[in-house]
Amino acid sequence: ERERVIAQFLRDGVVRDYETSMVVPGGRKVWVLISIVPIAYDGAPSMLTTVVDITERKTMEDALRKAATTDVLTGIANRRHFMDRTEAELARARRHGRPLALAMFDIDYFKRVNDQFGHAVGDEVLRAVARVCLAAMRQHDMVGRVGGEEFALLMPDTTMESAVPMIERLRLTLRALRVTLPANSGAQDVGITASFGVSALQTTDTLDTLLAHADDALYAAKRQGRDQVRVAQPPQAR
Repeated sequence: ERERVIAQFLRDGVVRDYETSMVVPGGRKVWVLISIVPIAYDGAPSMLTTVVDITERKTMEDALRKAATTDVLTGIANRRHFMDRTEAELARARRHGRPLALAMFDIDYFKRVNDQFGHAVGDEVLRAVARVCLAAMRQHDMVGRVGGEEFALLMPDTTMESAVPMIERLRLTLRALRVTLPANSGAQDVGITASFGVSALQTTDTLDTLLAHADDALYAAKRQGRDQVRVAQPPQAR
């Protein structure tokens, strides 16, 4: 940032509270505020620069930001952050005429896991599902926990034809997942399945309708036997 800071000083004659990061001896990264004011030193025009370490403040801000956007249990996006990001991606898709797909899924018979093995095991299952989703999704996709055992997957720049095979692979991966149980549980591991509904952005879709169509497809999957992927009906069939 050095050249940019100097350029701002030469343009404005002063720099106040320019926020940036620096690497200090030992390789540690710190966040700082840089201010520069003109002074005369021994009769010569000079610059007086102050550098204030704000690393602790930035760390606190990052922690607060993470708390506001992250599901505490699983570490993935919480419902509010997922919806905000989806709305922004939907607007971008409309603006540039790009496709967008969204999937909703929940863990089949999750209440049985809690009832049989306890909530601690149920929590570990949710964390394991989140890890599988993170590993399966592409860099620009997003996964969020939007309910107790309900998850949502945002897939920008993705058509229905591309989304369904991805979701089907995720379904099979979750079916093969085994979560190790505590030694005193009386069983070695627990397996799960999940039901999925997938929708793709249509001309008249809003965020609410896009989610509703995926949710309708999800419940169709549950009605038709669970552990499957169902796609939202095209507009003329709805």
